Amino acid sequence: MEYGHFNSEGTEFVVTRPDTPRPWFNYLFNDLYHCLISQTGGGFSYLKDPKFYRILRWDHLSSDRPGRYLYIKDVTRKSATRRGGSANPFGGKIWTLNWQPSCEPLEGWEARHGLGYTTIQSSANGIQGKITYFVSREAPVELWLVSLKNSSRAKRKIQVFPFVELICGDVALETHYRNILMLYNEADLDSSSQAIVAFKHPFKTRHKPGYGFFGVSLPVESYETRRERFIGPYGRLSKPQGLKGKRLSSLPVRGEDMVGVLQSTLTLKAGETREFVVVLGITENRQQVPALVAQFRSVEAAKEELEKVRNYWRESLKKIWVETPDPNFDRMTNLWGKYQLEAITHWRGTSHYHGAEGGLGFRDTAQDVEGLLSLNLELARAKLEKLLFYQYKNGHAVSGFSDIEGTWENQGAAGVIKKADVAVWLPYSVVSYVKETGDVGFLKKEIPFHDGDRASVYEHILRAVRYLYSARGAHGLPLIGHADWNDAYDHVGIKGRGESVWLGEAFVRACRQVESLAAFLGDSAVAGEMRKYAEELTGIVNENGWDGAWYLAALNDEGKKIGSQENKEGKVPLNSQTWAILSGVVPPERLPSILEKIDRYLDTPYGPALFLPSYTSFDPGIGRVSAFCPGTKENAAIFSHACAFKVVADCTIRRGNEAFDTFSKLMPMSKAKQEHNRYKVEPYVWAEYVVGPGSADRFGEGAFTWNTGTTPWMFIAATEWILGARREFEGLLIDPCLPSHWKRAKIRRPFRGAVYEVTIKNPEGVCSGVKEITLDGVPQDSPLIRPHQDGKVHRVEVVLGNPSPGAPEATETSGAVRSNVKR
Repeated sequence: MEYGHFNSEGTEFVVTRPDTPRPWFNYLFNDLYHCLISQTGGGFSYLKDPKFYRILRWDHLSSDRPGRYLYIKDVTRKSATRRGGSANPFGGKIWTLNWQPSCEPLEGWEARHGLGYTTIQSSANGIQGKITYFVSREAPVELWLVSLKNSSRAKRKIQVFPFVELICGDVALETHYRNILMLYNEADLDSSSQAIVAFKHPFKTRHKPGYGFFGVSLPVESYETRRERFIGPYGRLSKPQGLKGKRLSSLPVRGEDMVGVLQSTLTLKAGETREFVVVLGITENRQQVPALVAQFRSVEAAKEELEKVRNYWRESLKKIWVETPDPNFDRMTNLWGKYQLEAITHWRGTSHYHGAEGGLGFRDTAQDVEGLLSLNLELARAKLEKLLFYQYKNGHAVSGFSDIEGTWENQGAAGVIKKADVAVWLPYSVVSYVKETGDVGFLKKEIPFHDGDRASVYEHILRAVRYLYSARGAHGLPLIGHADWNDAYDHVGIKGRGESVWLGEAFVRACRQVESLAAFLGDSAVAGEMRKYAEELTGIVNENGWDGAWYLAALNDEGKKIGSQENKEGKVPLNSQTWAILSGVVPPERLPSILEKIDRYLDTPYGPALFLPSYTSFDPGIGRVSAFCPGTKENAAIFSHACAFKVVADCTIRRGNEAFDTFSKLMPMSKAKQEHNRYKVEPYVWAEYVVGPGSADRFGEGAFTWNTGTTPWMFIAATEWILGARREFEGLLIDPCLPSHWKRAKIRRPFRGAVYEVTIKNPEGVCSGVKEITLDGVPQDSPLIRPHQDGKVHRVEVVLGNPSPGAPEATETSGAVRSNVKR
């Protein structure tokens, strides 16, 4: 890899050049505080919500500035000499340990993005420096653990200047009205904590109190809070004029752009190393600042906190562990995909490309819950209960919500309201929760609706299905409203008549899952109701959604087909084909036709495109999808989230080779993505999309990493479908769907109070079919492991082979589990 590589354990990505094609980020976080940090210290931090409680300014992805920088200035006296009597050659030099923002050549540089920390180290002008950035496990604080070593032959006297640019408020308003918002700013050095404290004075009802603080464990000799004074008129962060004098101004700021800069001096003998700590954070109560700064100000306290962070991630990530012949598959499933999943489940409301959105998307959070259930059940349940609260009593749900600002609908946020599909995701999450835990009592818990009244969880999901059944158009398909899963189909149903074929399939899948739940509960009436809905919509989708060789995406307000062979652009929608499989809608005789379109027409070296060909001009009957640059976002990109659906769909019909092929293409370290100057984005986390073939010069460029629904689906695909340790109502189903060249694989998986170590052997080189299975050495008649709940480790051995004649295929919608073990 041109710009970096994984360490031998795969737990760090080592960036070897600072000038990566795009900034490469890490997420550092706890339940309160989130830090997005690039390989040179760029990015921003916030408390609770990225819109209201933003601490740091960060201007744009292309510049990756400003950031968390450490300026160093050599002030060794000119009379100081080196061996041979020559004058100190470093006197007066100013540089940054990070590389940014000076961007001058360094003698050595690397950054390491790890699980819960990022380390930047460099060498320049006889000084070796290292900063490890991390967030406290519980406090709203990020720490910089810094070490500086004098690698020259003479005593050195250097000044260090930790730097941040402060907002301490509403970043959305700041972006629009910076000249006004700065007038509310105030910052100064707090005498009791010896830290800079910055805040905004109250204004109107939108004000949210937040006191940012910035301190250092070294004695503070001077400080700066005024951005213009530090940078200078017409100045630049790369060469701030404030560093040219002997001391900073040590003046407060009021009504101007704010920075936090602290000046301290270190004298280092030849070969000597000194360590210190920088403390950055925010709190709603100013009285807490001195205690928070004091708690973490010492090097010993910072190191102890860093070890807590490392231990947390070591313990958290080992809960589910896989071993396969593919090291990249293992690295994404065991480490980086898992880490990304927990990061976005905590902090879905922001990213380095959507910096001021805030809040959480309903459908995104529902899918995160499903992915996280086997890893962090407590967090997953808390998110699930929040989703249930944000459902309306008619069964529909909000498109998104902020605990501070309210729902997206109430905010009137353009482009996100009135999404038709949000209700369909809730039954999936609840059913998955019950399968994972066996906790049917959860279904009886009463939770309020967002617009009043309350009902049991079971009633919540029934209302979701019944609402979707009632909200249908002239062709009997669900109304699309302002969008379905494809947000950019935002004009298809803007007049209230457009219908979604994909949502019809997703509805059938929901009905089948709720039917299986009702059957498990012995509720025959609801099971029959759900079966009726599913059968009716299956017929409608196959009659009105079929285009002769594949399924349509939608019908717009005027009845025009979207995703049809009648269209010149936007044909063959991937989601309608894969969800026809996931829902069981597609009849056997039509399956080869849609598979041919997926495998031949849509496929690329990066995975299948969302549809092809791209739209090249705006169509007011379709929406912004047709206005996007061809090949980007929903306009025929290789949309990883949709490709993840395809991986699971492949497994449901036993296509192990095809599932693994797509999984491999999606991985950030796949062969096609090794050309980093083309792919550009981080090679260690899932990306939302790769630019599709509709853009000749950008085809293969990655975009929108970290915050993507790809993450939970790929984790589920890896653990529950490819390796096949899948939750069911009755227990843990062992039903692998491997690539045929894998001869052996393992998965260690906790489930309902016990741990199961599953070894899969594939001597015949097949993709699926459990030929033999033993549990703790005892042969079993069924691949379904009944829960032990004994706190012990149980060993399962599976031998794959051709299933017995007439054995059922794996289906996502099946309520009962039947054995296909050869006897």
